[in-house]
Parts: sequence; structure tokens; C-alpha cells
Amino acid sequence: MKIAGIDVSRNSVTVAVLSEVPDDLRQVKRGILKFKADAKGIAGLLALEFDCAILEPSGVHYSRIWAHHLTKANREVRWVDHQEIANYRKSWKVANKTDKLDAIALACYGLERYNRPKHFIQSEKVPLRSLWLQLKHLNRSKNPVINRLRQQLAAEFPEVCEREVKRAWLAPQPPGLWRFLAQEKSTAKWEKEQLTSIGIGISEFSRGLARQLCEIERQEHLIEIAIKEELDKPQYAPYLKVFDWYAFGARTSAAMLSEIYPLERFLDDRGRQINEYLETETGKRGRRNRSLGAFKLSCGLGLTYYQSGDSQGWKAGGNADIRTALWQWCKVAIVISPNLNLPRIAKLRQYYENGSTQTINGEQIHFQPGIRNQKIMRVVRRMLEMLYKDLLSEIVKTDSKQNHEIQEISNLNQQNMESLSVDSL
Repeated sequence: MKIAGIDVSRNSVTVAVLSEVPDDLRQVKRGILKFKADAKGIAGLLALEFDCAILEPSGVHYSRIWAHHLTKANREVRWVDHQEIANYRKSWKVANKTDKLDAIALACYGLERYNRPKHFIQSEKVPLRSLWLQLKHLNRSKNPVINRLRQQLAAEFPEVCEREVKRAWLAPQPPGLWRFLAQEKSTAKWEKEQLTSIGIGISEFSRGLARQLCEIERQEHLIEIAIKEELDKPQYAPYLKVFDWYAFGARTSAAMLSEIYPLERFLDDRGRQINEYLETETGKRGRRNRSLGAFKLSCGLGLTYYQSGDSQGWKAGGNADIRTALWQWCKVAIVISPNLNLPRIAKLRQYYENGSTQTINGEQIHFQPGIRNQKIMRVVRRMLEMLYKDLLSEIVKTDSKQNHEIQEISNLNQQNMESLSVDSL
């Protein structure tokens, strides 16, 4: 089998075609080619003989064009997570990072793991992640414009400078205030408010900012439509059913699915959880649910053990973007406006307000809910354990014994979980 490792740059790709794993990545001299991002380069890549192309989605916009032409030519394309290939390169004791070494590492990774599909990103979720990242970028671009416009309105139209302005999900038009300020649409309501305002009048600069916001809002709407079309695909239906129990909106659902789909990738080849049995320093045997740990890590709330010299301990790890998305979900769905008719939301709200009581070594110990971000992140951790259990029951159809194992391991680890916090995002 021949594997093409393709490292994508802005205007070119570096390709390493290998049929066997070398003894040293740095000693590979032959089979390394470079193609420019033009018609000649595409033709050159497609002329190569290989069975599968391995790419990273980190430069998704640059790599998309190459993946498009490869797929169009009926060539197999697989994706590897950026952090996964970085760790793989480190395992070869390769400290330097070059396009050539990255391409060789991708090819070797593909050769070693081709028959283990769980080590690759599911191609179905690549578009979903790309759309979610686009929406995230637009939201970040919009915030400074809104902040500057509000500063302007403090003098020009102070009655509305602090007013909450938000477009509903899938609403086709920007909020009325932005459209009024941009002179797109005038209504009696806004005309009356402006006529009675104590402000100095709307400047052309502010109107320009409002036009920028309207354009961004319309771009967001188009991406929301595309996300909805992706979420309507049948393979996501059981996940969305469970997400509804936790009041996940479309944005949070898209973010979560871009990381955890398919759930089976956290399980062994028989579809069962991966449990590790450990012996503590006191000689007692403990059990760690590696599947649950990997699930939480992918959502940005996993725990990684760090040790360097005299410094050691557990710390939060994983995707910071998903961690932020879950923090925002908790702020709205649990703190600000909880739907207490949903049993899981009611349970998490109670935990947010009162903390929990755990039985440890036969003694009942009450854990306080914490303060500020610490309090929110403890709720998110609790939610992820509940979500994981629900997804297993709904999607993998675990039996009662496995569900009992999940609860048992969760209880064993809860005392450590309660003492950890994420103080900032």
C-alpha cells in the first residue's frame, strides 16, 4: 500500500508518498514532491500513484481545494487531527517542524493506522466543524464593531446605546436597530425614539458601523442555514435527541458534534467502555474509565496529569473552543434562564445552587458548588458525565451493567473532580 502524506501551505503542498515506515523520518530523501496551488499542481498531485491521501484539517480553507480535487478524482482522503499528528511526530523524537517532516509524518501515520479508522477524523463532521469555526469567526469580528458603535451611540443616541440587540437563530434579517441606524429600514418606533432623543445625532461613521453589522448578520444567517442542513442528516438524529434534554442550541450542538461524533470512537472494538485498573499508593485497587476521560477531554474538560520536577498535579485539558462553548451554554441554560421542566436541567440547577453530598469511605461529605467560573465549570463537568451516560444508552444501547459501571466510576472520582477548577477561559 502507498500512502501520500500531504502537508498543506498557503499556496502549495508538500507530498511524501511512502509504502513502508522508515527507521528515521529525517532520513527519507526520495518521494518528496512540492506542488503549487494551480492547475498544473493539481494535475501533478493526481498523477502520483497512491492508495490514500492523509491531510490535516487545521488549515481547512487551504486544504479544502486539494481534498476537493482528490475526492472528485475518486481518490481516498483521510483526515488526522493536528494535535494527534504533532504528538506522533514527537514520538519519533523529531523536534523540528518543517513541511517535509510533516508530510512524512502524515504518510507514516497513515501506513501504521490505516486499518484502525478510529484514529482518523470522520469525514462527515469536517464540514460541520468548518461551518462552526466560520460562525465563531464572524461572532468575534462582530463584537468589536458592536462595542465601538455603542460608544458612538452614548453621545449620538444614548437611549439605545445599552439596549440588548440580538437576532434569533435562522432569522433572515439583521435586528431592527442595526437596520435603522444603517438607513436600510425606518419604522415609526425608531423615528419617534430618535426625534425625542437627547443625543447629538447619528454620524455617518456610526451608520457605516451599522452597515458592517448588517452584512455580518446576513453572513451568519447563511452559515446557520448550512449548519441546519448538516444537523438534519440522519446520523446526527440520536445525538440531537439527547442534546435536547440538556437544552443545547444549534450552535452548541454543532460544536459538540464536531468533536464527539461518532461516540463509538471512545469505545473499544467491541463497543464497550475502556476501563483501566490501577493500584494506588496505599495498595488499594481503583478503576479509571478511559472512555469517559477521553470524552471529557475532547470537550475541553478532561484531566491530564502533569509532572515536571517537584511540580505535579491534575489540570484541565482538551479543546478550549468547546470548553468556551459549554461555559456559554451553562451561563444561559443553567444560570440565567433554566428550563426547569427539563429534568436534567433542573438537576444541574440544583447542583449549581447547592453543590452535592457524596458518601466517601462510609462518611457523608458535602461539597460546596464553588464561586464564579469555578462554579460554572463544575456544573459543566457534572453535565458531561450525565451526557456521556445518556449518549451511551441512546446510541450504543449499553446494558444495565455498563450503566452501573459508569455511575460507580463517576462516584469514585467525584471527590477529585470537586476539588479541581477552571478559573479562567
